[in-house]
Amino acid sequence: MSVISDVIPRQAVYSALRLNLPYFAVACAIAIGGAASLLLARLRSRERLLLWVGICSILYALRLFAQNELVRAALNAPGNEFAPIAFCISYSINIPFALFAIELLGRGWKRSIAIWAWLCCLFAVIAVPVSLLIHRLHWADVTNAVLVVGGTVLLLSHLAVARRAGNVLAASLFWPVVVFAVFVLLENFGFTIRGLSVEPIGMVALLIGLGSVALRRALATERKLIDVEQELSTARRIQFAILPESAPEFEGVRVAMLYRPMTSVAGDFYDFQVSGDLLTILVADVSGHGVPAALVSSMLKVCFTAQRRNASNPAAILSGLAGMLGGSLGGQYVTAACATIDRKARMITYSGAGHPPSILARCEAGDAMFLDQNGLFLGPFPNAAYENMSTPF
Repeated sequence: MSVISDVIPRQAVYSALRLNLPYFAVACAIAIGGAASLLLARLRSRERLLLWVGICSILYALRLFAQNELVRAALNAPGNEFAPIAFCISYSINIPFALFAIELLGRGWKRSIAIWAWLCCLFAVIAVPVSLLIHRLHWADVTNAVLVVGGTVLLLSHLAVARRAGNVLAASLFWPVVVFAVFVLLENFGFTIRGLSVEPIGMVALLIGLGSVALRRALATERKLIDVEQELSTARRIQFAILPESAPEFEGVRVAMLYRPMTSVAGDFYDFQVSGDLLTILVADVSGHGVPAALVSSMLKVCFTAQRRNASNPAAILSGLAGMLGGSLGGQYVTAACATIDRKARMITYSGAGHPPSILARCEAGDAMFLDQNGLFLGPFPNAAYENMSTPF
């Protein structure tokens, strides 16, 4: 009679723990770091570097789990049942690594990094299904090694060039890639530390370097977004400070206004002047957005106020604005429409400076007409002249 015992010798247990527990701990740490990278990429900056680091980390952690005897024992999967998973990851993990390089360094000299990325994708698409079909998981290991070594050398050469050019992020990634390359070579030459594979050490160094670069760029992007938001907030305050808070009181005429900017900060401007029987209205649009457009709008308000003496002559107002703004806007310009309502004469006098035609709707007559008298826009032409058109209302 034979007796089958499930008792495992204590020495075998100690040996299994010594060989597998360090890799299990490393896999857990890498998985947590990868999940954190993916979460940050999704919730915060949507930084693609964080995305590729997260994917690369999760894949490598899954590979370590698949190769770990403790995991296989816990899942009651002895033998090599997880070998196809580890193999598929080994042939595919180059893809997020290459995409990270493209995101950081661009397509490379003569598109070399992009070509490497395409080769990695092509290799994974062909090698993985073929290997599973023919039940030979390692038949393309040499090709995979060539892609890894060639990609590492290619990345190091581009990082060295970027480092000399003063790219701080590239410079900080140079040495982690060197450490990774060294430990991969040691692994291929059969070097171990007390029987433990050294490849995870190099991979951890690489992932830490990739994660550091991705996080630093994500933080820089966040800072830029904060600066932009502060600039837009300043521009909004400037813009609403210079716009009239309410419509002017003008006997015999009811004035209403509605302002809905297309974006949070636009270059739109309007203002009123009341002088006796005259109501002068200026509507303008400053090119661009943000603080520059808001500052030009504030200049326009000051210039319009200075044209009070020309209240009865919109063409003279626009000529005065052109002269005051001429040469002071840099590459910006302003389109404007100016109209004066004379309630005593019951006339509207209108002039435009590159602005879309205004519409005069006569409720009693039941018709509408375009006020399309136009001239050059304001800014580049300080000596521009404008003409008026008048119509009863």
